[in-house]
Formats: sequence, structure tokens, C-alpha cells
Amino acid sequence: MSMIPGAWRTTQKFQASIHGILGVHSMKKMLILSFALLSLSALAQDEPAKSAEAQKLPEQLSVERWFVGNWICEGTQHASPTAPGVGFTDRFSFKMTLRGSWLIYQIDQLKGPAKGKQTLIGSATWDADAKVHVRRDMNIGGSRIDVTSPGWDGDKLIYTGSMIIGTEKLPVKHTLTKKSDAAYDAYLEMGGTDGKPAMWEEENCKKARGVNTTTPSF
Repeated sequence: MSMIPGAWRTTQKFQASIHGILGVHSMKKMLILSFALLSLSALAQDEPAKSAEAQKLPEQLSVERWFVGNWICEGTQHASPTAPGVGFTDRFSFKMTLRGSWLIYQIDQLKGPAKGKQTLIGSATWDADAKVHVRRDMNIGGSRIDVTSPGWDGDKLIYTGSMIIGTEKLPVKHTLTKKSDAAYDAYLEMGGTDGKPAMWEEENCKKARGVNTTTPSF
């Protein structure tokens, strides 16, 4: 069937118009798609930066990191109304965990009445809201110590808080004195029955070098 020339020209114009419209729409789609891809790329590049910023650890955790490793502590637990005084040697093992945000530790007694046993586990970190280092020690029998510290004051790190033993809550002060990068002394004072502080435990700790590190197993 032959097409009338006028009709053919109209058809050609119509097709050209359609192609032009489709071309404009295609270009718009390409521009929108390109903009979307650029936006996604920018977001993807920005996300690691935000993630890294969110995971940045506070510099105050250098207090906890100082203890990482194995320490051998020789000390004395002084006599109390309920127990005689005893000497002991402990291995104190520290490591950072949870992407470096917590210090966890344990004590294994090498010499003393609990020789060969794990006698304590604990954890410590920096509380950015309260602006103090927080620490909890958990002992055999269910007793615990909850203490806080503002951090190093010169060579001294002083924790204060309380010890929970059964139904009793007693005030505690734990003073650690740095002797060198690989040694510290510790004195634990606990409130007596008369309300006055009494020395309860003291120890001298040295970092164990050149030996296999025993990391906390809990």
C-alpha cells in the first residue's frame, strides 16, 4: 500500500519528535543516574571516615594499656579478725580487648594458700561521661571491688571505692606506685570494723620479660 506524501511527511515529523523526546528523557535519566552514582560514591568515601572517627579510642586508655602483659607479684596479705596473714606470689595477666576499649585481667596464684588456682578476674576502662577510670575486681566466693580513679598523678594511680563481702560494704583505697616502666608497688587499704583504714594487702610487681605470655582466658 502506498502512503500519501503529506501523510508520510507528517509521520516523519512525528517520529523525529518522538525520537527527540526520547532523547531528552534518556539524557535526563543518564544525568540523574550519574548524580546518584556520584552521591553514593561520596557517601561511601565519607562512611569510613565517620566509622574511623567513631572507633577512635580515648587517649585516657593509655592508663589501662600500661599494664598489658604478664606481671609477677610478690606480696603479703595481712592478718584480719577472720584470717591469718599470709605471703603469696601471683601471676597477673593483662590484655586489651573489644577493639582496645577494655582492659581485662586475671590472677593465678603461683605460691600461697590458693596455689595453682585462679583467684581473681576483672576489667577496667575509661568512663568518658564520669571522666574517671572504672574498675571491677571479682574474687573467689563472690566478693568484688568496685573502684574509680582520675588517672595517674605523677607516679601514683589511686583507686577508691568499695569492697562487697557478703552483706558488708567496706571502703577501699588501692594505691599503685610506678617504680619504672616494668615495676610497680601496690597497697590495698580496707576499712576496718572500727571504721578506720587498715593496711590489708601489699605487693611488689615486676613485668615478666622473655617468657610466654599467659593471656586472660575468660
